[in-house]
Amino acid sequence: SGGSDGAFRKDTTQWVARVKHYKTLVPDLGTDKIRNVMDMNTLYGGFAAAVINDPLWVMNVVSSYGLNSLNVVYDRGLIGTYNDWCEAFSTYPRTYDLLHVDGLFSAESHRCEMKYVLLEMDRILRPAGYVIMRESPHFVNSVKNLAAGMRWNRHQRDTEDAKNGDEKLLICQKKDWRSSKAASE
Repeated sequence: SGGSDGAFRKDTTQWVARVKHYKTLVPDLGTDKIRNVMDMNTLYGGFAAAVINDPLWVMNVVSSYGLNSLNVVYDRGLIGTYNDWCEAFSTYPRTYDLLHVDGLFSAESHRCEMKYVLLEMDRILRPAGYVIMRESPHFVNSVKNLAAGMRWNRHQRDTEDAKNGDEKLLICQKKDWRSSKAASE
């Protein structure tokens, strides 16, 4: 409902190109260092389909306030669920090696504050885990500032179509940090 065959095909082709670019920015993607991945705002499961031959699995999350496309994810043979990102995600802490965020903040920022979504992301991301965020420049800059307070390494990058000024990429990596007292023991 709300989609089309043409939109599905375009999405699939687009994600193949995007993932190819992501692998140049995050060399661990496609290796056994990244096994558990979450696509936090999937539409048709295009990201997961583009990495289907890599040694990982992807949990596709469809926004409970977005287009109801979970049936397409299932029809592709992928796994997925619904979630309202203004609420906690039902999983153990430190479950995922990589979180992929495509347009989530643009779509949901009117409903809840980004800092709470980022705290939830920090909870479910493993130490040394990555975040690949694809957003408008406004949200990339906002998240980059909040991520600094969370002690994440962060680097802003162009998308695979560098001429597209509507979207930027923010690559973050969660540090494995301990207090100075714990480090000296």
